[in-house]
Parts: sequence; structure tokens; C-alpha cells
Amino acid sequence: MSPSQVHQGALLKISASGCTNGGTVTSTAFPVVILPAASSTTAAARVNNTATPGAHTVTVRCGNGTANASFTVLVGAAAQGGLGGTQTPSTTEMALGGAMTALAGTAALLLNRRRTRHSGI
Repeated sequence: MSPSQVHQGALLKISASGCTNGGTVTSTAFPVVILPAASSTTAAARVNNTATPGAHTVTVRCGNGTANASFTVLVGAAAQGGLGGTQTPSTTEMALGGAMTALAGTAALLLNRRRTRHSGI
């Protein structure tokens, strides 16, 4: 499990071996997470923003096996990774991105037409 200390709202990475039929990861600090079926597998759990700071236990269940590990929830929000990180783009940023994509497509189309006319095709 990584990291062993995590802020409220941050991601916790859980790794397990021998979950050939898949499994579940549970804790009081985050919602149930499904482990994909594989001999060695990982999953990510987002710690609740309102998780109680302090020690928590994570339980991994695969088939008939169960394993527990401890981690610590730290007070405060996780660092925002900016766009593409843990923050979602605003409506304005989405509109600007769409407009830039449309502009690039139009420019490519015009350049392609211009090339076609000059090549005699």
C-alpha cells in the first residue's frame, strides 16, 4: 500500500498478489474498491474528504484470503495537481479547449486544400 500516510481526498494505491478471481478493498476511510482479477493486481482508492484523521485499517479480500494493513489519514486536502490531475476543468476551459481544437482542424483543412490546388491534383 502506498503511501502509508495520505491526506483527506488523496489517492491510496493498494497492491495485492494472488487475486486471480478479483477481490475487494474496504476501509472506513473510503468506499469499497474492486480489485481486478490477476495474479498481481493494483487498485486506487480515493480517501474521503471527511475521513477521520488518524490510523485506519484497509482490508483486502481475495477468494478465501483476507489481509489487513494500516495507514494514516492526515488532516487537510490533498495537493491539487492542476488540470489533468485531481482537478476537473471548468466550463470556460472546456469551451476554450473545444474552440482551439476546432481552429486547429479548420487550419489543417485549409492547408490541405491549398496543397491540393498547388500540386495539380
